[in-house]
This record gives sequence, C-alpha cells and structure tokens, in this order.
Amino acid sequence: MKTIKKTIALLLFLCLLSLVFNFLYPLDRERLHKPQSTLIYDRHHQLLSIKLSSDGYLRIPIQQAEITPTLKQILYAYEDQYFEQHWGVNPLSILRALWSNLRHQQRIGASTLSMQVIRMMHHKPRTLRQKIIEIFQAFQLEWYYSKAEILSFYLNNTPYGGNVEGFASASFRYFNLPPSSLSVAQIAYLVSIPKNPNHNRPKKGRDLNHIKNRLLDRIYALKLIDTPTYHIAKAEPINTQITPLPNKIPHLGVYCQQGGAVTTTIDGVLQEQVSQLLYRQSQKLHAFGIYNGAAIVIDNQRMQIRAYVGSPDFTDKQHGGENDGITALVSPGSTMKPFVYAKALEEGIITPLKSVYDLPLFIEGYKPTNYSKTYQGEVTATQALQRSLNIPAVELDRLLQNNSLYSLLKSCDIPSLNHPKSYYGSALVLGGWGVSLRHNAELFAMLANGGVFHPSGYLPLPHTKGKPILSPQSSYLISNILANAPRPEFSSSWEFIRNIPKVAFKTGTSAHAKDILTLGYTPEYTVGVWYGNVSGKQSHAAHQHYATGLVGASPTLFGIFGLLGKQSWFSQPTGIERESICQDPIELGTCQQRVQDQLIQGVTPHTPCSAMRAEVLSYLLKTHAITSIASLKQHPCYPQWRTYKPLISNPINNKTYTYNQQLPKALKKTMLQCYSFESNTTLYWLIDNEPPLPAQSGEKLYRYLSPSSHRITCLDEGAKRKTITINIEEL
Repeated sequence: MKTIKKTIALLLFLCLLSLVFNFLYPLDRERLHKPQSTLIYDRHHQLLSIKLSSDGYLRIPIQQAEITPTLKQILYAYEDQYFEQHWGVNPLSILRALWSNLRHQQRIGASTLSMQVIRMMHHKPRTLRQKIIEIFQAFQLEWYYSKAEILSFYLNNTPYGGNVEGFASASFRYFNLPPSSLSVAQIAYLVSIPKNPNHNRPKKGRDLNHIKNRLLDRIYALKLIDTPTYHIAKAEPINTQITPLPNKIPHLGVYCQQGGAVTTTIDGVLQEQVSQLLYRQSQKLHAFGIYNGAAIVIDNQRMQIRAYVGSPDFTDKQHGGENDGITALVSPGSTMKPFVYAKALEEGIITPLKSVYDLPLFIEGYKPTNYSKTYQGEVTATQALQRSLNIPAVELDRLLQNNSLYSLLKSCDIPSLNHPKSYYGSALVLGGWGVSLRHNAELFAMLANGGVFHPSGYLPLPHTKGKPILSPQSSYLISNILANAPRPEFSSSWEFIRNIPKVAFKTGTSAHAKDILTLGYTPEYTVGVWYGNVSGKQSHAAHQHYATGLVGASPTLFGIFGLLGKQSWFSQPTGIERESICQDPIELGTCQQRVQDQLIQGVTPHTPCSAMRAEVLSYLLKTHAITSIASLKQHPCYPQWRTYKPLISNPINNKTYTYNQQLPKALKKTMLQCYSFESNTTLYWLIDNEPPLPAQSGEKLYRYLSPSSHRITCLDEGAKRKTITINIEEL
C-alpha cells in the first residue's frame, strides 16, 4: 500500500514539475507554422501559379488525404518505428544509441519524429544540453498535439535540399506529382533525402537509385514490405522532373494573398489561349514599334475576371514585359465616346437618327480635330458614333453640362480621375487622360449590364448589388449602334471575324498611336485589348494607319470572342418606342423631313440653342438648309443666335499663305468670307488701316494682300466684330 502511495506521489510530483517547467519554458508553437508558398488555382482548381514563401522557400503543406498508409509505413520504418506508441521519446532507442556511442561503435540516432520536429523548430547545434531540451519539448509537443498533427508538422517542415521544405513540396518539385500519386520507389527516395538533404537531393550525375534502394533494403529486412512490392520498387528507376514553377498569371499573381491556397475566377485554359493570341499579334506589331500589350476578359453576370494577361511576354526585360498593361494608365482614345452618347440620349439632346454636326469647333483655345483631319458636316448621331467623329462627341459633352462624361466617371469611382473637371476640359472625351484597361473594361461591362456599374474581381466572392449609372434603354440603344457599325477596314482581318458572334465594340487610338485599344462586349462577356509601349514611346509614324485600335487591337478581341464560343444578344428593354421625329436642322413651321426613330419613353427630344453654334449656322447657310438668319426670327433661340459674333470662315486665323512671286496679282488674291447672324446681312471688312469694305453675309470677296502680316476684322450691323491675323509670303 505504501509503495502505491509513493508511486502516486512521485507521479503527482513529476506532473506538477512538468507543469511548472511548461509554464516557465513554454513551447513556442508559432515556430511550427512557417510562411507557406502561395498556390494559385483557377476556377476549376487547376494549378496556375506557385509563389515562394515570404522567406524564399518552396513550402507546400501536405493534406491529410495525401498521407497514405504506404507513406506512413515507409517513414515509420526508416525514422521512428514506434511513433504511434511513445509519448515523444523512445527510452529504448536512447539507451541503444547511448550504449553504441559509448562503445565507439557506429553512431546511431535516437530521435523520434517528435524530437525531429522540435529540432526543425530551432536549428541549433546538436549538443547534450540541446538534446535534453529536445526531449522535454518533445513531451510538450505530444501534450498539445495529436499524432496526426505531429506527423503533418514533420512532413511539412522536413528539409529536402536547397529551398525545398516539406514532403509535398519535394513531391511536386522533383516529380511534379501530388504525394498521393507517388509510387513506393518514389516515396522511398523522398523519405531518404532528409538524412542528408543537400547530398541526397537530385543533382546531375548523382545515383538516386542507390539512395532509394538502401532504404528499401532496410525496410525489407525488417519485413515491413512484402517481396513483390520490394522487387518492383527496386527495379523502378528514379527519374526526377525538375521544371520551372508554374507561373501562368505572373501579373495577377502579385495581387493574390501571400501564403496558402488561393482559388481565383480565372479560367486556366482561356488564360493560356488569350496569352497566345496576344503574343502572336504583338509579334506582328513589332514592325510598327509596338512591343507591349494586355488583354482582360470579364464574365458580365458575376463581374468575375476569366482571363488576365498583363503582357505578351513576361520575360521580355528589354521592353518591360514585367509591367502590367492591365493596370497601367493609358490613353483611352475614343473609347469614352459611347458614354457621352448614352447620356445625351437620356437627356433628349439626341436620338439615334437625330442630326449632329461635324464642323470646326473652338472651345476656349482648344480646337479638336478628327483623326482624318477632315469634317463630314451633317451626320446622324448613330453615324457620328460609328465613325468615331471627334467634334460631335466633344460638342455633346459640352451640351450635357453637369451630366457630362466627367460626372459619369466620378459616379463610377474611377481612381485615376483625380483632378477637377476644369483640369481635363473637353480633351477628356478624346482620351486626354489616363485610365487602366481594367477600369475601361468595367465601364463597357456597365453597358452590357443595362447601365449598372460594378467593379470586377478575380476572387469568387458573393456578387453584390451594383450602382445604376445609365438607363437600360440608353445602354441598349448604344449597344446596337456599336454592334451594327459598318467596318470596311475589316477586309484584311476577315479570318478573325467571319465566325464570331454579334459584338458591340469601340476602338481607340491615342495621339501618335502610343496606345491602341479595342473594348467589346456581349451579354455574357466583356473583353478589353490594349497594345502600346509601357515606356511611352510612340509607334513608327510611317505606319500609323496600321497601328490603330481598329486594325491593331481588334483582331485580338475578335479572336478572344471566337474562343468564348456562342453568345446571345440583348433583349430590348421596356421603355423604348418607335416614333416619327423631324430631321430638319432647325424646325420652322411644318417639318420637311420625318423619319422613324427609337426614343426613350418619358424623354422629350430637344435641341439646345447652343448646339446651333456659329459654325453650324454658317454651314446651314452655306448648304442652303436655311435661307437666311432673318428667316429664323420666329424661332425661340433666335435672340441667342443674334448675339453670336461674325464667323470668318476664310482666311484661317494665324495661318501663313504662300504664293509664287512670279504670278500676277490677280492670281494671288486671298478669299474673304464671313457670316453675320444679324437679320441685316450687310457686313464690313476692315483690313489693316484700309477703308471699310462692304459685303453680304456669306459673300466671297477676293483681295490682293501684300507679303506681310495682316490684321483682318469682320464687322456686322450690330457692331459685333471678329478679328484674325494672317501672314502672306511670296517666294
């Protein structure tokens, strides 16, 4: 009885002592959880990319399902046969090792798997003192964790040479296989490596089969594997497959969280196909001095990114291939115009078939011009958008006032729009600012989603409610306009478009073709494509006709839609009706020309007085669309139009006119033409200090002007004047 009491007392004392030591020297369990590598998967759980841990190691955690009975059997036989029975320390192994070492025989270890886990936590020299600490901490480890957890710690922290740590990491790095797919021979080889990691890891000329066979011989001698398995494993050669770590989304991978598994919304197959398309087209554009590009594909319904290719060649260091073209700020060119037209439809300033005017425009010193350097006069709003005319877009944005493009972009929280409206001026409409391809694509996805804006994402998060920016009706009308544009330039790209579905798309080309883009969408997907140079260098001027969004970027966009397969088209929303509208430039009395058009219910079409600016009125007079300014007296806008200064259509302000000095003066006359907006059409030309020269509004006069600088003024009957300066040279 006394013996039992003493034993119990001793055990209680030892327990108390253990608790005290555990309190005084707690196990630093944080060391068991080292930084992990990042494994990035696509939406179908196919591996896209592996990034090293924050401290530069390949650490892929093993899953419980991957710890097979065969792996346990081989590992226990080689490292710790009684792992499942002891409490962290195997006394018999310690005694056996001590006896062998004292007799100076072969040095053998006595560390259990638990003790090895402790050693891997600290990496300290193997002294007697450190061995005692390991024994104590092994007990602590067993106190806190189950055998399955300790086994996982061992398999995840074991060194496998170089910067490879963990059994799953070695399995992937050396065999490109998950642990559950390894053969007995492969498991035997990997289990052998940690004894001497840098010596046993795969290297050229090293006999890996000898390392594997040595372990197999040992466990076979212990009768832990049967004879057939032993012979099959012995005969199987070890062939490692060490390849670069997968990196299929090098740009997007930067934004993924550090450590652990990340499942993205990327479609791995589509990602690879888009990468190839972008690369092939980029190679063609090298001839025009364009070396970078990017493409993004967005699933409109979920606003999830399906493909994210930031450059044609990530390894192209010469041309900055590591830069992300999807987040880089580039000029959107003309791709902002559809949003101006959508707002103008909602305000009733235009209807699809309403006339707008492509004529010279001057706004506080800013004079926009078309890409073709020509003007097309009177066109419908549909034609103006389809032909991507600059003047009507700038004019409509001016007429929208507080509901302009700037306000729309601010409502969408576009981050690069970080200055007041006055900073951008009217150039905002024509791409005079920087926006990323991703944000640009999100704006087009808004049109696809009936005017509801929602940011895109690359993680499968719950879809949240978006922000209504445009109406479903204006979005639908704009989509049809963009999809039905005649594109004669596509004759050279027929191979890309002959089998594609109906797509609404808009191209953009910045000044000097530094940036060329195409944005397109269907109900299902939005695609954005950009080509340019991240260095900001412009393309070769001689080839700018080819380096445009239409010719350069559109083939890639259509190729991507070809990959996406069959698409649907938008159903017409309620709230759109067909009505007869008057197409007269200025409606006076009975309408002379009516046409059936699509109108948004509840929106009354109207033409602001300021839309009929001086250049437009003079154009209408010139083309005889109106007979005279006096004929407009009954129009509500007449009092405003009368305030316009005379418009000198010829000569052009600040221009130099050059003549051959050998010609007679009669052939060197300069044409003078001015339009007055007074009901009395008489006006007066004041040339330098000469006497006034009377004329009629729109009348062409021809005067010889001597070689020098001349100040020319047109004065109307209301005492309003317009003055210009020109230079005459004779060579």
